[in-house]
Amino acid sequence: MSGALPGDDCGRDWIWDREVETASHDQQVALADQAWKEQAATLAKRSAFHAERLPNLSAIGSVRDLHLLPTMAKADTRRALEDDPPFGTNLGAAPADVKRVFQTSGSSGRPSVIALTANDVGAWSVIGSRSYYATGIHAHHSVLTTFGAGPFVAGATHATLDKIGVRRVPVGPGDLERVLAAMESGLVDTLLATPSFALYLASVFDERGIAGSELGVQHLVVGGEPGGGIPAVRNRIENAFAAHLTEAAGIGDVSPSLYGECPAQDGMHFCGQGLVWPELVDPDTEASIAIEAGAVGEIVYTALVREAMPVVRFRSGDIVEITDTSCSCERTSFKVRILGRSDDTFIVRGVNVYPAAIQSVIAEFEPRVTGRSRVVLPEEAGVSVEPPIPVEVEVLDDAVIEADLGGKIEAALRSRLVFRAAITFVSRSDFGDADYKTRPVIRRPDNQGGA
Repeated sequence: MSGALPGDDCGRDWIWDREVETASHDQQVALADQAWKEQAATLAKRSAFHAERLPNLSAIGSVRDLHLLPTMAKADTRRALEDDPPFGTNLGAAPADVKRVFQTSGSSGRPSVIALTANDVGAWSVIGSRSYYATGIHAHHSVLTTFGAGPFVAGATHATLDKIGVRRVPVGPGDLERVLAAMESGLVDTLLATPSFALYLASVFDERGIAGSELGVQHLVVGGEPGGGIPAVRNRIENAFAAHLTEAAGIGDVSPSLYGECPAQDGMHFCGQGLVWPELVDPDTEASIAIEAGAVGEIVYTALVREAMPVVRFRSGDIVEITDTSCSCERTSFKVRILGRSDDTFIVRGVNVYPAAIQSVIAEFEPRVTGRSRVVLPEEAGVSVEPPIPVEVEVLDDAVIEADLGGKIEAALRSRLVFRAAITFVSRSDFGDADYKTRPVIRRPDNQGGA
């Protein structure tokens, strides 16, 4: 599906910042430079973390020269927090000015924090409203959101929807019966969910004999994980609901909403103009890559106005493909598809393999499978692994599996992705995580054990 959303007048409640979102590249650079000059001066004075790491920060007069600075990673922000809890040496603002704190699970499983001042909350709201407005969510829509409003940054989406002015119908993650009740009653026309949960709903429709086309949902916006941009996954969800699907994405350390895909469905627009500066780099060498159609690399971000816990050249870990740098919707920012996470990528005999690419192949076998899958690697394995690669594929609990289905999927993976896989089918009740995200790669001791 493409074009305007069903029944939507794109000229109605048009609240997006046309001057910023249709600016030329040079105008976007000028806007970013204006914010960067103030941010650089502030970081040098208020952030011990950045003053120590970047002693020549004041010499960077333009965002075009940010590539001259070293990158930072999640491990750097974690160390900053550990050095001076609870907000870290990179706070950049007085502790009393911190007005919102989100939590996120660290590598050890112990929650770390993401702190925001009132101005930071406002900046997130601006970026978020641009992103979700770009997806086609406007004030006259009624939106069922399954993103939790608890400690995690996805909860900021609720404030974004309020800023746009929609009718907001919040439901907790995984609350299947309330989601179905809201749709069956005609309460909503738009659904916000992860791709995993949307696929789960599609399988529930099949099991219960629900006609998704009769629920009145005209639009789905998916985010929180890769998947919505995979053609087979997108087709499965759109066909199940007889609705239009667009994507949104972000990263908690920078902004939970940074991208929104317009109804042209050709990738997600970057929506942080003037507030966040993006770069594209080679994930192995960190060499700069030009942002142009077809380019693939890791996105690096600099927060231009962030007060609490600002980041400079933060490595996101997201591997993206630039789909275009222009669009029929008039927005001039580049568009992306997220291919996967660098920490989920593994190498099979010299070839990089992205879990999203595996999901793309497996999704083509729907409805014989649900479309959800995961790679299972030995706990002690490094980045390079030997074939065959174990892949678990979810099926409905009462599914009758064709005798040669596993072989067909293995042959398709070998033909398309040039590696040998070993397919195991797992029932939905055993697969787990059906109500929210699907972890694309899991590790088990000696590759043993069930889901």
